[in-house]
Amino acid sequence: MKHGSITPLINVRLWMGILSITLLSCNGQKKPAMEQGETKSQTMVNNPLTFILDDSYAGTDTEETLVIRNEKSLRSFFSKINSTRKPGIPVPNVDFSTEMIVVYCSGTQQGNGMPRLEMLQETDTEMILQMSSEVTEKSKKSTATISPFSVYKIPLTTKSVVFKAIK
Repeated sequence: MKHGSITPLINVRLWMGILSITLLSCNGQKKPAMEQGETKSQTMVNNPLTFILDDSYAGTDTEETLVIRNEKSLRSFFSKINSTRKPGIPVPNVDFSTEMIVVYCSGTQQGNGMPRLEMLQETDTEMILQMSSEVTEKSKKSTATISPFSVYKIPLTTKSVVFKAIK
């Protein structure tokens, strides 16, 4: 028997195993990430709305929709919702030369979920956005009184923005 001949063989097998596991785990992460990227790009073609944020307190008792086309109006909206918050929600960065903001406040309600918007239809003269509410199991059980809002970015347009509730 030759002394030490098994050790190099074990080392080679160990390194080959580590290398195989590393390569397989890297490829396993790439595929879902690529699929997710494809889904996002496909969604962006059909839905120009980009979700920015939502929260459970807008400071308004009634349902309200806003189309914000300038920095001053955006800061005014955030100063209203941040009036009772410490620290406040940061104002999102928006390039108003290419984008505008759409806000949906659903008014005071009993924990019924967060307001949502999605593109329903786009014509030559208007963008029709559908208003709905995302209800979760947690929000169904909640008895808290909230006045939630959602904020979205959309490409700048001269079309009128029309809001339609789900019937």
